[in-house]
Amino acid sequence: MSSADINDYSSRCVGTVNTAEHRVFVSYNGHVVSTLHDVPLLPNPNDSNENTELILNMIVEAPRWTNAQMTIAPGEAFAPVRQAVRRNRRLAYVRNTFPHRGYIWNYGALPQTWSEGAPLHACELGERIAQVGDVRRVRVLGLLAPRDEGVLRWTLLVVDIADPLATRLHNIADVERECPGLISATKEWLRLYKVAAGKAENTLDGEVEGLDFTRNILQAAHKAWRNIVTASVSSALVDLTNITISNSPGHVPGGDEELHKNLKGTREEAQIPSSTSKWWYLGTS
Repeated sequence: MSSADINDYSSRCVGTVNTAEHRVFVSYNGHVVSTLHDVPLLPNPNDSNENTELILNMIVEAPRWTNAQMTIAPGEAFAPVRQAVRRNRRLAYVRNTFPHRGYIWNYGALPQTWSEGAPLHACELGERIAQVGDVRRVRVLGLLAPRDEGVLRWTLLVVDIADPLATRLHNIADVERECPGLISATKEWLRLYKVAAGKAENTLDGEVEGLDFTRNILQAAHKAWRNIVTASVSSALVDLTNITISNSPGHVPGGDEELHKNLKGTREEAQIPSSTSKWWYLGTS
């Protein structure tokens, strides 16, 4: 699957949207695969030249302008995307922190990476609005280092290579020129997005890092994932079920046919809390 065509991926939904039972699985040529283990980080495994641009696969968790905090569930078989649940067992939503409505980019995770108890994440800055479970081929532009409730969460800034903006965005300087204000808005969003829910402001370590630094972070995160999926390092947070990693104890070559049969699509949506449409005015101290 390392050279898979991006169009061979699709998403499969189970359960009613906006409920704790809702799951979005990624499938490849009609068969369910693990979003964390089976979708390759590098679409082109030969992309090792440090002088070339860096193209990765990204799994979309939360599309732009949406509020539901959708996230890959690494502890479940095939790591579907599900809505996060708060400690009070209520579904988690991002508040509209003025002037930002929900997520201000397509937010997602990078497959085959692991850092600080989760996959690396990315903000996709293009114009197109994605869907939950989309596999997007993205160009790396830079890297931010937000501390979310004190935990360092490396977050890549990327653009979908099929997006209309992609021909003009190759690095952070291009983003500043073509999309003035977007980087500062991204920093503000990452800093303030939990304040309306009663949490403290997050912090950012330093400025946007460039491609060389980002490669080092990616290599370390990919190695950490590799150690987990092959059981060189144990992690209770990660289910190892996969169909492509032959030296993994969770390798299931034929996939889970029973799961495949039971994946029933649905267009039903449960009502979401009215508070998701409210504006929260916090200032920009």
